[in-house]
Amino acid sequence: MSKQHLGLGTQWLYKDGTIHAAYDYPTDIFTPVYAVRAGRILKAVGTNPNLGENEDGTSKTPLNFVLLGITYKHKPATVIYLHVSPHLPVREGDEVRAGDLIALSGHNGHSTGPHLHVSAMFGHDHLKAFDYLHGLKDNSKPPADGLAANKLTIYPPRLVYGQEKPGKLDGGDVVVADLKHGTRDSDSVRRLQHVLNRIPRKNGRHLRITGDYRAATRDEVTKWQVHVRGQKPGSALADGDVHHRQAEVLFVSSMPGRGRTSGSMYTLI
Repeated sequence: MSKQHLGLGTQWLYKDGTIHAAYDYPTDIFTPVYAVRAGRILKAVGTNPNLGENEDGTSKTPLNFVLLGITYKHKPATVIYLHVSPHLPVREGDEVRAGDLIALSGHNGHSTGPHLHVSAMFGHDHLKAFDYLHGLKDNSKPPADGLAANKLTIYPPRLVYGQEKPGKLDGGDVVVADLKHGTRDSDSVRRLQHVLNRIPRKNGRHLRITGDYRAATRDEVTKWQVHVRGQKPGSALADGDVHHRQAEVLFVSSMPGRGRTSGSMYTLI
């Protein structure tokens, strides 16, 4: 989220006095959401579609969310991101660094407009989207020392915000047709190499970002296909080239209006 969105929207209480204990950041759907600190994805739900522009959700509307496990003040803590768009670029168990893309903001669940809901709590063992609310009462005052009465909620969540900024290779278009061995001087390949350098892989190496799809890049893609995507060695989906279904995972799903045929473009945000 860009700094202009910080501190906006609902905070400790909703207008009717019911407990919220989080920050709502109004923003357009598909706004990039980054990891505030290095950590591990504890849970990621991204199977529910966004609501229509003029459609409101209720407490029964399916919700997408990401739970990021971090360390805060030498203790395990969890940052909760709610209402994110489907087709998440991360999944449970992924290790991420501060500034890594983990979601795009959305409009689903109990939402009256596109926004990102962020909260934080101590512990890694709470795996439901609203566990941080357990033990809090409506109309309660926000904590003066940062820790809520339930001993879980850290408030405000910006206490755990990192200062990392995305790099120049974290954004832009990716042409899937370029992601094949032999491609030369391609920004799409540079972004592929950048993404692969951030993904833990068994026996992986740090690629030199050249834009040339050389043997080293092909080998790293093959390792990713086998060890991360679970493909069989030597299969059609483990040949060292990035395929459309794999590009959706590496580079986020295609944005509205983008095709998925040969040569289609994806947006890396």
